Amino acid sequence: MSGQQESRTPFYGAALTELSGLELEVMNLVWKLGECTSADVIEAYNEVRPLADTTIRTVLTNIRRKGYLELVPSIDRGYRMKPKIPQHFVAKRTLQSLISKVFDGSPRLAIEVLLHDDRLDERDLDEIRAMVEQRRKDLGNGGASHQVS
Repeated sequence: MSGQQESRTPFYGAALTELSGLELEVMNLVWKLGECTSADVIEAYNEVRPLADTTIRTVLTNIRRKGYLELVPSIDRGYRMKPKIPQHFVAKRTLQSLISKVFDGSPRLAIEVLLHDDRLDERDLDEIRAMVEQRRKDLGNGGASHQVS
């Protein structure tokens, strides 16, 4: 399937093709905007970097065909759209794919690389420590997982 990976998920029950880099950039804007028009997305994208309106509209069509967006009935000219798949779901799946491909399936190796990122400050490390402590508590309580949002 042209290098795109599909994954079947019990939560959504359908195979979703992974988003390309550009599709993910555009989808991130849709998650930020919520219900929006293609014009809203074009305006927001062009604040980041210029890209032809037709290209963004094509990307939105591809994202919708892949099942990540749904159309919203509207009395306005054109159509509105909103995310169909939550951002945290796509983030988790994308990270799992990256860990599998780049870190030989080891979350520990990925975390090690992230911990050496120069952008982390003391506050970030304190928050990470709190997350690790919460995870240990969850594991001690029969493995209940803490939902990432």
